[in-house]
Amino acid sequence: DELGLAELGALLMSSAAVKVLMLAAYRSTDFEVHRNWMAITASLPPEKWYFEETSEWTLDYPPFFAWFEKALSWGAALFDAEMLGLSNLNYASPQTILYQRLTVIATELVLVGAVWHYFRSRHFRSRAPNHQGSATAGATAGVVLAVVNAGLFMTDHVHFQYNAMLLGLLVLSASLVVNGRDLAGGIVFAVLVNLKHLFLCLGPAYFIFLLRHHCIEPSPRCLLQGRGARGFLARISVLGGLVLGVFALSFGPFLALGGLEQLYQILTRLFPFGRGLCHAYWAPNVWVAYNIADKVLVKLLGTPTVAGAAGRGSMTGGLIGDAVHVWLPHVTPLATALLSLLAMSPALWMAWRAHNPRGSFILLLVYCSLAAFLFGFHVHEKAALMATVPLLLVAGDSRDHARLYILLANVTHAQLLPLLFQTQEWVLKIAVWGLHAALASYLLRPVTNPSSSSPASSSDADAVTGKVHWTSDADAEHVRWSLQPRLGLRGWYQVGLFLVPETVAGLQPLLLPGLPFLPLLVRSVYCLPGMLVAAGECLLLLRHSCAQQGSPHVTDSKQRGAACNA
Repeated sequence: DELGLAELGALLMSSAAVKVLMLAAYRSTDFEVHRNWMAITASLPPEKWYFEETSEWTLDYPPFFAWFEKALSWGAALFDAEMLGLSNLNYASPQTILYQRLTVIATELVLVGAVWHYFRSRHFRSRAPNHQGSATAGATAGVVLAVVNAGLFMTDHVHFQYNAMLLGLLVLSASLVVNGRDLAGGIVFAVLVNLKHLFLCLGPAYFIFLLRHHCIEPSPRCLLQGRGARGFLARISVLGGLVLGVFALSFGPFLALGGLEQLYQILTRLFPFGRGLCHAYWAPNVWVAYNIADKVLVKLLGTPTVAGAAGRGSMTGGLIGDAVHVWLPHVTPLATALLSLLAMSPALWMAWRAHNPRGSFILLLVYCSLAAFLFGFHVHEKAALMATVPLLLVAGDSRDHARLYILLANVTHAQLLPLLFQTQEWVLKIAVWGLHAALASYLLRPVTNPSSSSPASSSDADAVTGKVHWTSDADAEHVRWSLQPRLGLRGWYQVGLFLVPETVAGLQPLLLPGLPFLPLLVRSVYCLPGMLVAAGECLLLLRHSCAQQGSPHVTDSKQRGAACNA
């Protein structure tokens, strides 16, 4: 169960070797997007970066990511300087492919380092004192599943993006906060938002948590321990000043170079609301059900004879655009933002009143990510990784945490499969998903198997304080290899994540050739209940965690109830 630096190094090398094999694999248009961004930042002065339109893939990430692309361009010139030509659209020489793929592999170390930081931190060690700093079974599962993560393999190493680096910064920020290093955590989160603005959806979680548990009630590690209004003003001024300083460092140079016109241009690029409510492939959120309901009403009631109604409601064409509903009210970006905030509000209230704020912060981030996914505007299916990856940190905390992770990971990976749509990649993506699912079940079996001895078998006092008593090596080995004969509804649903969409995808060309979007629609509809259940279970776990005195490291719902009633 222990994972040291030597084992981690071997794991990283073997994982990198597999990822290098993906050099010649399918790559999405995002590969050209990032090549073009390198060309823009290498060829033009900063004041022209957000105005450049030679390619349709214009720069639409915040300034820090533009500077990141600028830094990548320095190495790109050593591999093939032609990739930095603005007019070399869709340029993909072997050297270009090699370089860009290697940058993804290299920047993934940010995530690995952040996960390692958490599991070696004071916060985690205090929750598993018997292991004396070595990795526990839960820590081993977290590190291994981060390195060989199926979702990141598909999105980053095949499809092509830098999600691991960005999620690594999120994990690092969370790890710093739960360890009481609030200023450092806030700075890292501010940097993250200025790398990818979509992480703004977690802003309410950070704001409420740091306002209450840093500015009003500081952690013991806070240097400014003054009480009363003076202490509060000192802490909020320092925190706010540091966060604003990050934004000033990000946007300040562009303001100095182009004034408000430059700022307006950047914001227009960052928030293109004309793209519509849903992405081309409908992510499994509530707007899938909303769109379907509107389509059903059109079938039942017909199209109303009002101006502009004809031709509306064709939302299953899979094209990016502003989907206008026929019978149901049109959904605006502001409405989705308010609904997302409303969905987050129970968790934010729990975090405000939490007796165990540090132990519940990661679950708070996971739930807020799920709320933004379910109610957000123009959500990509890849956004589910914002919940799945941080959940790795607490997947080994209890049986319910592990079950939640396995469910959410399987639903997330199922919805990512269409990103690799070519026939020759079918076996690859299924194998990668299956390997991750098998590893998660195997590594978390000491927690998920109810026959294993656990924190519950110790004492009520341990359930309240959160001290962990793990099984012996022999018992753990027996638990791992024991078979559970019945899957239950939850298990069969997860089996259906593979069977149902793939069966529809296979039969649709033969039986319903006129509905090419049907397989994607079925996949989204089937994944939606899993996302809703995951959000509900996460909120319940957060509720119990916030109510406990001390660490929430107890095994299941019965023990959490005993702990709360103790």
